[in-house]
Amino acid sequence: MRVVFFGEGGNCVTVDMATDGPGDDDTAIDRARAILVQTATFGMAANEYEAQSNGNFDEVDVSAASNESGEVFILEYRDGEGGRQVPSSSMPSFQAAREEAVRGAIDLLADLQPGTSDLSGWLVRVRNERGELLCAIDVQEAQAARETRR
Repeated sequence: MRVVFFGEGGNCVTVDMATDGPGDDDTAIDRARAILVQTATFGMAANEYEAQSNGNFDEVDVSAASNESGEVFILEYRDGEGGRQVPSSSMPSFQAAREEAVRGAIDLLADLQPGTSDLSGWLVRVRNERGELLCAIDVQEAQAARETRR
């Protein structure tokens, strides 16, 4: 599935996604936006504290607002021993947020090296707008989902 975003001056960004069944245009656009947000924020400090830290991300700053088009969720991706939260996203339901977390966890599996990486624990966590943990996708669940989708 491909979503193309057109900007000013003829600029465009294309997001190619694996399909996991039928979906409507709005769902595809929302998923593509979430992917853009995820890729745009990796490697960047979320706040001044993280920018000056030694990698010990013990401060969590959650800011989100509900809107009428869906629930607000925060996805947190494992980054070494810590985690990296991406800005909150509006998704139609918790199930949609969980499915996005599973897709992200499958992508993270490619970066794990057997024998050198810790192959236990969580890969992606889903939080609500107040920062409360709703679910965590671990390595085993991501591996099972990857096998099921093959």
